[in-house]
Amino acid sequence: MNSTKLLKTVNRFNNRLLTTGCRTSFQQRAHMIPAISIRSISLIARNERSLFIQVETTPNQNALKFIPGTKVLESTSTVEFTSPKASIKSPLASRLFSVSGVETVLFGSDFISISKNPDSEWHVLKPEIFSIIIDHLSSGQPILSNHSQNSTQQEEDQDLDDIDSQIKELIETRIRPSIQEDGGDLDFVGFDVETGVVQIVLRGACRGCSSSEVTLKNGIESMLTYYIPEVTSVVSVQTELEALNFDEFNKFQSKLNKDTSSSELDA
Repeated sequence: MNSTKLLKTVNRFNNRLLTTGCRTSFQQRAHMIPAISIRSISLIARNERSLFIQVETTPNQNALKFIPGTKVLESTSTVEFTSPKASIKSPLASRLFSVSGVETVLFGSDFISISKNPDSEWHVLKPEIFSIIIDHLSSGQPILSNHSQNSTQQEEDQDLDDIDSQIKELIETRIRPSIQEDGGDLDFVGFDVETGVVQIVLRGACRGCSSSEVTLKNGIESMLTYYIPEVTSVVSVQTELEALNFDEFNKFQSKLNKDTSSSELDA
């Protein structure tokens, strides 16, 4: 069969598909897909290296998930940087923090989650972020210097008791993969045997997300309390750096209020 006849045959087959029940069947199945995890997706391509970056929105409007289609970290754990000073361990994170408006950078096994401050606009930030990610991945430079592993994750404790082990296993196998799909992550901080309270730290897109409390209670807490009767609740706690920054902000705010009151009295 020559190419002309083959093309005609293919066209007739395609037309037959469109006029039969195949298309209707597909549309019916499409309506059955749950709408709960739908995220808008956009693509951008590198001109000469065929490197594509897929971008997914997350439940946090100030965070986006960048998927370069290549390995980011060798392990399934994540590494998060919350300040330019901390990003010294990652050449790529350091460059991303040079973009005005970037607040946090989180690396996963196959994605990069970036959070911005509310005053910045994504259409301004994205072109520079794309350029930095593509340039770095194309250069072959490491994501983390000195093959550093996840510096934000709690080190494995060989003496964890059974409950802690069960909690960590559930987080690793059931909870973390789901949260990472939305560009976030979480760390297990500890379990209080007396109160039954599990403490975690939310990271990446989960940090500051308006729906994080719903995720915490309806998702994480529900699963842990269901499978582990000793767990009564799950709370999100601040990292030491976040707590320190919050204390400094409160001190500054108090001083500002005091100075304002003094100025009004003098007037």
